[in-house]
Amino acid sequence: MWLVLCDPGDQAALWAYAGLRERGLDPLELLSPHTLISSTRSAHRIDQLGARFEIGLPDGRVLASRDIDGVLNRVAFAPVGPLPFATQADALYAREELSALLLSLLTCIAPVSVNRPCANGLCGAWRSAAEWTVLAARAGLPVPPARLSSRPGVEPGRAADGSGWVLVLGEHVFGEHVSHDGESRDLAKACGQLARLAGTDLLGIDLLGIDLHRNGGHRVAFGGANPLPDLRLGGDAFLDRLLDHLTGLSAGTR
Repeated sequence: MWLVLCDPGDQAALWAYAGLRERGLDPLELLSPHTLISSTRSAHRIDQLGARFEIGLPDGRVLASRDIDGVLNRVAFAPVGPLPFATQADALYAREELSALLLSLLTCIAPVSVNRPCANGLCGAWRSAAEWTVLAARAGLPVPPARLSSRPGVEPGRAADGSGWVLVLGEHVFGEHVSHDGESRDLAKACGQLARLAGTDLLGIDLLGIDLHRNGGHRVAFGGANPLPDLRLGGDAFLDRLLDHLTGLSAGTR
């Protein structure tokens, strides 16, 4: 089976789920991270055979990690609400334990996930604007001068006349800034390289949103990146490629 794992309010993930169903991906389940960590019947095993889990779903079925062929992972954080503990320290400890449990569960299915979890993020590494800018420069993307400040909340600044996001999925790039001229081909190549540099292992990151803007209405430059982009920006072409990508994940090494 395949999963779209997301918060119930993630409209981009719901759009992708509907599009994948229309394209015949079956069986496809929509699952919230809250279900993973709040099931009343669950087993999580880590031993010499690896890591795996079995979780009871609200309708009585059992979800086993071994049966999952592919996952669109859109989990940004552990959905932990107010906890009934006497002290704030105890509540914070319980919150961290639940977050660790969710990270461990997601790691069980990481080999067949888009995107894989890591220590810096449940759906891929979150980085500061300065860190993304350094990686973008290494990837070959034009980067504007960055303004750094010791004041909290101040990120590298830029002035832009126009902005547009592109999506990188595997080796494919989607967006208005990537057409067929020479500059666009170079940008697409650099965007793919940024996704590889941003990865948590040799396979790189599966899915990345990259903000490109035009300085002075002319040259395109890097404006930011996000491992949890709005998938709708890629349109039908993106959904077609996502279907191919998900159905090919289980062919790899589990």
